[in-house]
Amino acid sequence: MPYNTSTVLAERSYDIADVSLAPEGTKRIRWAKAHMPIMSSIIERMEQQKPFKDLTIGVCLHVEAKTGVWMEALTKGGATVALTGSPGSTQDETAAALVNDFGVHVFSHRNETFEDHMEYCRQILRFKPDIIADNGADLHELIFTGNEFADLQSTLLGATEETTTGANRLREDFNSDKWSTLIINDTQSKRIIENRFGVGSSVVDGIMRATNVMLHGKKIVVIGYGYCGAGTAQRLRGMGAHVTVVESNSLVRLEAHMEGFYTSKLEAALPDADMIVTVTGRDSVLRKEHFQLMRDKTIIANAGHFQREIDVRALAELSSSHQQIRPHITAYQIPEGDKELFLLSDANLVNLSAGDGNPIEIMDLGLALQTLSIGRIATAASTLSNTPQPVPYDIEMKVAELACKHWINH
Repeated sequence: MPYNTSTVLAERSYDIADVSLAPEGTKRIRWAKAHMPIMSSIIERMEQQKPFKDLTIGVCLHVEAKTGVWMEALTKGGATVALTGSPGSTQDETAAALVNDFGVHVFSHRNETFEDHMEYCRQILRFKPDIIADNGADLHELIFTGNEFADLQSTLLGATEETTTGANRLREDFNSDKWSTLIINDTQSKRIIENRFGVGSSVVDGIMRATNVMLHGKKIVVIGYGYCGAGTAQRLRGMGAHVTVVESNSLVRLEAHMEGFYTSKLEAALPDADMIVTVTGRDSVLRKEHFQLMRDKTIIANAGHFQREIDVRALAELSSSHQQIRPHITAYQIPEGDKELFLLSDANLVNLSAGDGNPIEIMDLGLALQTLSIGRIATAASTLSNTPQPVPYDIEMKVAELACKHWINH
């Protein structure tokens, strides 16, 4: 069955690869829930209190098993939920289980393009949600920049945003003062626990699954030293890699230096690298002139939010040919310099496209922040100012207490 135009989607309550995959997805979600004690306790409370009764929640977040546990919390809390994911990260089995087991309106499949993704985001907003949970501000962008969804500016109760990238876009690109958007990534627990430890671990896992190469002794350039970049650099160093950090912010570069990393300007670091990982959340970090500096057999990966951190089109234009040589590796033949460059997962997030994303327990904490934040919007939106803002402190402390209870004192 071909994927899909908006005219087809208009007649559908979901659009996924194959609903018959649901039994395998149910097993995935069950395994994740068994290792998510924080969310399990919250699900019990949601089922009793029904804080989302009669509300529709539109969600943009990676469609995988841990997200499935979150969907259980929202639906058992009384919500109607419409969900889409991101290109390259959807688990088709999980998508099928969410449709089959929880009645979630899922619009996502593993092989969707960015154009598919944005059309699916439009479909989420056609459900006229009362609350949105965003990932990279894609839903916000559609509401603020077009006519089709402008009415939501006056009807939304509020929103959450998962990422640094989305927070930057809300604060820099849009006049986002129509409702409160609680920025999950502004919490210390998200930045430290999920970004530094979770993303760092899962990026290493994704790279190793995709390549099966040894990291010990490799010269690896990490571009970006925010919380995610720092975690990635630290985990790679822990695997024995020789890590050089490229960071444009002088204070952050100084931090990387004080933590024992080599630091460098981008153009100086690239020619000697065995592997390059982008973790910036910004567009076009690696461009044509950068590919020309790389040496033969360099491995390139993205762990930032958007595929477009790496200019894949420019890489293709430099190449005489390219071919997929492993499930997550495309080899580009570059006539200039007679070299071959290896791109992982078509520049999609390597930890989610080549792996399973952050460890289950890490996302137990992060999705608890999401659930309780949406609960605050549902029950007390008027107490929040109409601006992008951190998660209320009492929610962050409650989740931290639950994490200590279940992770330390078990």
